[in-house]
Amino acid sequence: MGDGSRAPSGGPVGRALRSTVGRESTTFGFSILVTVTFGLLQAEEGSPDTIRIVLYAVGASLSFTVLEAVLSRGFRTAMPQHRTRVLALGTSMNVLSVLGGLGAAWLLARATSHVTVWLVAPFVAGIVYLVLESLETAWGERVARARGDDDATEVEG
Repeated sequence: MGDGSRAPSGGPVGRALRSTVGRESTTFGFSILVTVTFGLLQAEEGSPDTIRIVLYAVGASLSFTVLEAVLSRGFRTAMPQHRTRVLALGTSMNVLSVLGGLGAAWLLARATSHVTVWLVAPFVAGIVYLVLESLETAWGERVARARGDDDATEVEG
């Protein structure tokens, strides 16, 4: 199957759209997740004050920071990425990882009403989202290999 470079281009807009969607799906899903998690916490906890908003922002961003630190071995190794074909397959189920992260945040919000839920819920939601998104990408790799894509396990970077 190769790298897909022989696929019809669809012109500059088609190429750009495929490139953007293919590379930004995880980011788009995370944006949806943090937005709906904030809304969920507001529905469960009431309107947040400034401290809770700051805690929320820290918790949401720490999920990526912690996983990047661990997976890059303290920021010493590159973070390779699958080819866009594999990512497109995996992240097409983005709704599952968003709902999984949101469900984790909802469970935490139901379990506690302490101010720290504004820090912990978005952090846990982000971790759950990223783990599920990774499982979806692994599934995409498996499907691509089953379709005869010998390059499905290759990563860039």
